[in-house]
Amino acid sequence: MFGRLLFLLLLLFSASVPAEGMVSPDAIVKQMVDDVLTPIRRDQDMTHDPQKMDALVDASVFPRLDFVRLSQLTVGRKYWESASPEARAQLVSEYHTFLLHVFSDVIAQYTDQTILYLPFRKQPDANDVEVKTVVMDPRDESTELDYRLEKMDAGWLIFDVEIDNMSVIRIYHSNFSAALSHGGVSNLVRVLHEKNLKVAASRHS
Repeated sequence: MFGRLLFLLLLLFSASVPAEGMVSPDAIVKQMVDDVLTPIRRDQDMTHDPQKMDALVDASVFPRLDFVRLSQLTVGRKYWESASPEARAQLVSEYHTFLLHVFSDVIAQYTDQTILYLPFRKQPDANDVEVKTVVMDPRDESTELDYRLEKMDAGWLIFDVEIDNMSVIRIYHSNFSAALSHGGVSNLVRVLHEKNLKVAASRHS
């Protein structure tokens, strides 16, 4: 279940840098899945190469993800505000690496899922919007995907996703709660760093 959830998460977070001008949130959604999956459809063998997958994720997924806000909301206001600026920066960096490994491994499981884009409605002056999609899987039930974007100077950035009403922020907050309760952000940084080192070592073994 968790692996499937992460795959769905990847489909939402996969995106490329928009062209000049402010691209609408729904247009970004329609573009982003294709930006990630097209190279794999052309070369299925790349899914067996972790370095190629890391490069794909880093180039196509992460430019559209607001890591600072995602990190802040994941750990919660209490832990974020009590952390030093250095610890916050370290958290964003380690979280980036952690998710890079997760997304790279998960996208390699892609088969033939498709995305249904639901009608998008936005107030003209809205700076925080929700875009709704549905993942259609020929071998499984469809999955509702609602994700939120914020309007920044450079364009719209994704900062949270709900998968069948399960928020990604809440999922990772729960996963990190033990580390946070035993030392706050600095301890979570240590835990993530150790995880990242183990994954990197296994990829080069």
